[in-house]
Amino acid sequence: MGLAASQARFLGITARKSNIEYEGQQVNQQRTALAEEVNALYSQLLSLEVPVAPDSTEFYETNYSFSLDNTSGYDGSYLVKSYYQNDDGTYYLNTERTYNKNVAVGSVLTNSSITSTTDEQGNKIYTLNTTDGSYTLTANAQNSASMISLINSTYGEGTVTDNSLYYYQDANGLTHYMTPSQVENYTPEMELSSYYSSNKEVTETVIFENATVTFDANNRFSSISATDPNTGATIFNNAEVDTTRIYNSEGYDAALRDYTMSKDEYNKKVADLNAQTESLQQEDKVLELRLNQIDTEQNELQTELEAVKAVLDKNIENTFNTFS
Repeated sequence: MGLAASQARFLGITARKSNIEYEGQQVNQQRTALAEEVNALYSQLLSLEVPVAPDSTEFYETNYSFSLDNTSGYDGSYLVKSYYQNDDGTYYLNTERTYNKNVAVGSVLTNSSITSTTDEQGNKIYTLNTTDGSYTLTANAQNSASMISLINSTYGEGTVTDNSLYYYQDANGLTHYMTPSQVENYTPEMELSSYYSSNKEVTETVIFENATVTFDANNRFSSISATDPNTGATIFNNAEVDTTRIYNSEGYDAALRDYTMSKDEYNKKVADLNAQTESLQQEDKVLELRLNQIDTEQNELQTELEAVKAVLDKNIENTFNTFS
């Protein structure tokens, strides 16, 4: 090989070697970028919240109940629906009271009349005058909705069509209910239907605003006392509390369904991230193979370059020897 040819070959190999080195750098940069993407996917995988199956022991509700006997106006069974502690250490109790009640509805009135007066605020005050005495008719009785429902369920829907009731308690302690239409349109000649319900079970809400609660060793209610918030008089004292634990199967089933959905979503996200990671790893393997090829080609070019350089050096040496 002549000097010119050797020189041309040397330059060609050098150029090719430079191109191969540049391509190797590009491949390395691509592999670095892929590695960063894989790390980002791995971070997403670590950040996923793993669903936790519901614990059935957490779905037991503690219910407190107590009963009162010989407590004027408060006899019955009570279920504590909710409660919280007041700033002064007493407790606010929201209870559901169930008791039997004697009720007379629109009883037949003989030799009676209803008179009305107007107070300073312009409200009408109705008074029922009977042979047994005079009674103020109180409007909007507590829990009138439940009483209307009781009357209608006992005597048929439509017995009471009003949304509220008047009531009074007679000399025998029996509570009588009258509808606003009966009161406002009353005449002595009116014959009112003698609906009478004896010993009916009634459920109503009763609030104790300043109850005192004692706790047992398990930090559960053991007894309750209550006072009238207006007068401070004792309503009842140290009523014994029954504690029952009820399993909330519907709540557990709902939590289990939520867990199953969350687990399916989690598994899908994990599968998607793993699929993306595998795809990037396959790309990296292709680049790795190409980098190995570049390395092999680089070694071959280096060997060839050294051989051509040796020939070139020999040609230069011979040329100088010829002219020396």
